[in-house]
Amino acid sequence: MNAEPGRPSGRRPARWLAALALALIACGGAASPGRPVVWDAAPDGQQGATSGTRAERYFPLVDGHIYHYATLSEGGEQGLLVARVHRADARSGELRFPSGVKRFEFTGEGVIRSDTGVFVLKEPIAPGTAWTGEHGGRARIAAVDVAIEVPAGRFTGCVQTVEERLGDRPARYVSTFCPDVGVVVIEAAGGASYERAELRSYAPPVDMGPDGVRRAPAEPPPGASAP
Repeated sequence: MNAEPGRPSGRRPARWLAALALALIACGGAASPGRPVVWDAAPDGQQGATSGTRAERYFPLVDGHIYHYATLSEGGEQGLLVARVHRADARSGELRFPSGVKRFEFTGEGVIRSDTGVFVLKEPIAPGTAWTGEHGGRARIAAVDVAIEVPAGRFTGCVQTVEERLGDRPARYVSTFCPDVGVVVIEAAGGASYERAELRSYAPPVDMGPDGVRRAPAEPPPGASAP
């Protein structure tokens, strides 16, 4: 965390960095094939599904849950990312964005992006566990007892991963996964650019009901205090 990249003068921030940094929670480019995203539809996946793996606790895909992330670039540009969870079965699920879908699989070795075969989070969940990251660099678990505060609340017992890529386009990516919540913060730094996305809210969709009465969603998963 708190990694501040150098900022060479006269260099425009690289917008490709945002797309790479938010690979876990953003879906730039063309939409993936499949059903379109429907934000006001009732959850259509498998309720209560779980793989029973330890890694899933830090990347839960609870059917129907909606995540809102606030984004910020070094130039002060702000934005909002929204994702809805679809749980296909005990071993797989999706994050659905207005621009497309990202699919994930839970295995005994960790959480994998189904379309690329690259680990998002690898077991054992312990400092030093390493793998080839989503951006081609060396990823590792840097800490397993992180406390962090974002607009969605204060979280403890979180796992923080760091991916560092060397070469002519060096970059550093820091992701924070919190128990029973998922991705809470992603940061990316490289050259003159810095991007950050942090969780603003997460909850089941609000049920308006046939009578038009707005019903409050269920209480959020454990691990977060009130914002």
